[in-house]
Amino acid sequence: MNESEVVARIEALEAQRIAATLAGQTDVLAGLLGDDLRYVHSSGTDETKAEFLARLASGHYVYKALESGHRDFRVFGDVVLVNGNIRIEVVSQGKDKLIQCRYLQAWAKRDGNWQMVAWQSTTAPVAM
Repeated sequence: MNESEVVARIEALEAQRIAATLAGQTDVLAGLLGDDLRYVHSSGTDETKAEFLARLASGHYVYKALESGHRDFRVFGDVVLVNGNIRIEVVSQGKDKLIQCRYLQAWAKRDGNWQMVAWQSTTAPVAM
């Protein structure tokens, strides 16, 4: 795959990840997320894959909207880093939150499949 094909593949997987997150489909997410995932929320909460999926399944998080803005992709062989902006509507612990973030996301290719292995976001006023 050339670089533009890799970016298109990551964009498609990210669309699947967002759709599965909004639908609470932890079974779909389980395949898209690496077992060694580190998911750092804008609040600073740092979760493993198991912790994130368990909290999503339990209703601890209920995502209402995930709207990506500008994204920059950097392809380094079997690793892709994505810097972007995202608008998040979520109910967390029963509280509605609207969060605008900047994030760094990492995807790694393993056994021919791409998986998200890291997410780190920080709140920021972002132009979408």
